[in-house]
This record gives sequence, C-alpha cells and structure tokens, in this order.
Amino acid sequence: MSPPSSARLLRIAGRAPSGHDHRAAPEGPSDADLARLARDKDPRAATLVWDRYSGVVRAVLFRSVGPSHDVEDLVQEVFIGFFKNVGALRDPSSLRPFLVGIALRTAHSALRKKRVRRWLHLSDDGSVPEVPSHDSDPRTREALRRLYVILDELPDRERLAFVLRHAEGHELSETASALDVSLATVKRMLQRAEAHVQKRAKDDDLLSDWTGGDDE
Repeated sequence: MSPPSSARLLRIAGRAPSGHDHRAAPEGPSDADLARLARDKDPRAATLVWDRYSGVVRAVLFRSVGPSHDVEDLVQEVFIGFFKNVGALRDPSSLRPFLVGIALRTAHSALRKKRVRRWLHLSDDGSVPEVPSHDSDPRTREALRRLYVILDELPDRERLAFVLRHAEGHELSETASALDVSLATVKRMLQRAEAHVQKRAKDDDLLSDWTGGDDE
C-alpha cells in the first residue's frame, strides 16, 4: 500500500463530522493571542482554545491510537496538560504544534499502556473492534479495521511518525520536531514503517484494492 492510500483511510478514520478543515486560517483571535490568554489564566481561554483545536487534537489521537473507547478521555487529558504547561510555550504563535506535541505524547503513553495490558492479558481477545467512521461504505470500515491491525504491529514511535507524515500531512521536518528526533532518524523510522505497511497490505485481499491510487 502506498502511503497516500493509507492516508486516505486514516483521514476517513479521523474526519470530523462537520468536515471542517482545521488547517484553514483561523477566524477570531490569533493563536498567539489565545496562547497569551491561556498563559494569563484568562477565563475565556479554555473555551476559545477548545473550540479551535479540539477537533485537531481528537483527529491526531484517533488516527494515532486507533479504535478506542477512551479517545475523548485522551482529548481531555491533552487540554489539561496544555493549561498546566502553557508557560513552557516560548513562541505564542506556535500554539498548534505545541498542542499536537502534547497529543502525540499522550498517544504514545496510551499505546504503551495498551501494549502492557495486552502482555498482561488484561485486554479482550486481542481482536480489533469495528472502527467508527463517517464513511458508510462497509468495505472502507473493514479496510480501516485491517489497517489498524497492521499499525498495531509497528513500534509506537514509527506508528506516530507514519500517522503524522501521511495522515496529518506534516513535512519531514515538522514530523521530526513533533517527535523530538533528528531528520535522519525520522526518515529511517518512516522507511521502516512504510515498508512494513506496504508489505502487509499488499498481501491483504481488501487493502490491496487501495494500492496504486493517487491521493485525494
């Protein structure tokens, strides 16, 4: 499976019901203004930051951890972490990458706990539940479920790199910065992740249907 084809599936998985483009230029106060309000503990900050970026955070988390009943809890955890640590945001205009960074650390922790539960047999039978999706096509839902099975086989940081690069559309430098690794390291991580996903998907009768297509 080519990375763009995987990206289509992952974007369907994390798509907001409204179809709102969270990369569009924000309306209202600038990100820098929102960060300053949060840093100053202005009571308006919680609602304003949540309204602008909860969808972004939710999509990053869902695409990163896959079908899970605790994504909303993780979203809350990200914003609690943001307001506790907003003082560490040196550049107020970098509000979005700062939040995405917290979301990635939260996702990494959730994936690690998931693996521990699996090792200790605290989870269910290991089968991946049906993936919630706003796409009504049952083949797409099943393809997403199978894709997450493959992503579960990746080391956590390779999985997050794959999601950031191919589902969130981050540049290589942005992906490296978000994961706090060098550009050379993130390239190696992506090469391994892409090779694994492509090999496993190629052998899957349903996922192989997604190969070879151009991205949206």
